[in-house]
Amino acid sequence: MIKKLFSRSKNVFIYAGLEREEYEAIRADIVRENTNLLKFASFVGMVMFLLLMVMELRTDNFANVNAYNYTLSFVAMVLLHFGVRFFGYQHPRMILALIYLFMILLNVYSVTLSLLHPEYPAVSAEVFLVAIPLVFIERPIRLVFLTVITGTVLCLMSIHMKAPTYADIDVWNTVSFSALAIIANTLLMCIKTTSIYRNHRIMYLSETDLLTDVKNRNCFESRLDSYPEKCRERLVCVYADINGLHELNNTQGHEAGDAMLKFVASELKGFFGAEHTYRLGGDEFLGVRFDITDKEATEAVESIRGRCEAEGYHVSFGIAGCDRSGGDMNQSVKMAEELMYREKKAFYGESARL
Repeated sequence: MIKKLFSRSKNVFIYAGLEREEYEAIRADIVRENTNLLKFASFVGMVMFLLLMVMELRTDNFANVNAYNYTLSFVAMVLLHFGVRFFGYQHPRMILALIYLFMILLNVYSVTLSLLHPEYPAVSAEVFLVAIPLVFIERPIRLVFLTVITGTVLCLMSIHMKAPTYADIDVWNTVSFSALAIIANTLLMCIKTTSIYRNHRIMYLSETDLLTDVKNRNCFESRLDSYPEKCRERLVCVYADINGLHELNNTQGHEAGDAMLKFVASELKGFFGAEHTYRLGGDEFLGVRFDITDKEATEAVESIRGRCEAEGYHVSFGIAGCDRSGGDMNQSVKMAEELMYREKKAFYGESARL
């Protein structure tokens, strides 16, 4: 019972209610979502501090600590916003660091603002303590640490810099708000993460051939027209058809046929990648590879052919290229399919003679 409770708590705080494998499967989705959220949140922060600066300019005493606080925060938000806009998608590992930089900046601003007015309770800092982490999607355990550290710093600085009456109020409110933040953030992270995983699973089932774990025809057709835009110069598509699947199913059973399909799909996926290998029909596959020469594609196909034949399988291939500028992906696929059928016809012709 205790072991089960510990395991459940670990999944909640580390993987937001999912199993480790489930969380890892949606890591890229979380990074993409956080990138968009950070772009929006940093823009809002930039506008907010700009407006505060403009309002402070209207006063007679612009050169005060509030103005410096607003100005530094505005500059930091500008740098952060343009950093995520120009580098976030190219360097997804930076997103987590930028998210925590964003949250720390706002917490520093709110704590500093509170301490600049020791005659008032630190209401803004406590509100920020709860609200800031709710914006993003992150592991609850990290948000707990951030909340505890920020709350501790706020309490210590209030005790050190404020009158005992206001310090007591700040400590009590900070402890209460920190507890609320931990509970709210943990629950919301579990809800957000579960929703992302559910959508990821629906997308996976709609785009994936479950037997071979490669993409299906529906996925390929939805991407077909956009493929030339994804390469720098040209791409190569390889059409593959397994010979003898029907005969193998009849003589050795469907398990043997399924094993053959899985093996060939695995070999194709090893070269073309999981995102660009498709099962188009019962025994037909298509692979797409960017910016390689026909010679490189032919060498790879012959290597795949050799490994398949070592397992007792024979695959017919057709190879065709498509240029980025003015290329017709549909035509390339048809050409690769036609070349594959020529090779398939030759194979069955030789088999008949044997």
